[in-house]
Amino acid sequence: MEDDLIDTETKSDEQPKPKRKKKLIIPWKALALYVLPALVVFIIFFVMHKSFVQAPLSREEIAALLVNNQKEELSDNKSEEKQVEDKNEKLPQNSNIPFLGPRHFYHQFTGALATDLKNESGILTIEIAVSIFMGKLNAEAYFENFMTFEPALRSVILALMRTKTKTQLETNEGKEVLKLEILETINNELVKLGAKPEIKTVQLTKLLLI
Repeated sequence: MEDDLIDTETKSDEQPKPKRKKKLIIPWKALALYVLPALVVFIIFFVMHKSFVQAPLSREEIAALLVNNQKEELSDNKSEEKQVEDKNEKLPQNSNIPFLGPRHFYHQFTGALATDLKNESGILTIEIAVSIFMGKLNAEAYFENFMTFEPALRSVILALMRTKTKTQLETNEGKEVLKLEILETINNELVKLGAKPEIKTVQLTKLLLI
């Protein structure tokens, strides 16, 4: 009994040990890796946004913007023109929409061209149609001017025809060569006459060998 009392007194005399306070450990490495860069980015974004919103554009900046807009419009127009050229020129039947873009327009020479062939091997008679590739209004103006050069063009074409023999023109290959040579002759003569060599193709709508 006395021993129990002594144990009780001994336990009551013992004071509880004070708890140690936990130290706050700050993860400096994590702050340096994640928080600080995010804070820097936020500050930069805030400053730039504020300057863009509040700062008025200078005259030079406005002029540069206008120039860039004009360049973009020109590039858009060029791309649209290219798309028009690449599209099929023929419209569906019964279409009421006129085709306004460039296409082939044809012009028939007035009257036939006839001459003796080389070495009096025969007589060649041809009728010619030429084509250009441009818009309708430009084509009408071009051919109106082209007709004034027809007498000179007929003369050089007849001179070319006289260099051919009947044997050469009896084959399809010979006829194709004649077409290409007439095309080259016409454009070369147009340059000499001070006109633009815009003729794209030559068609022999009639070819008669005698």
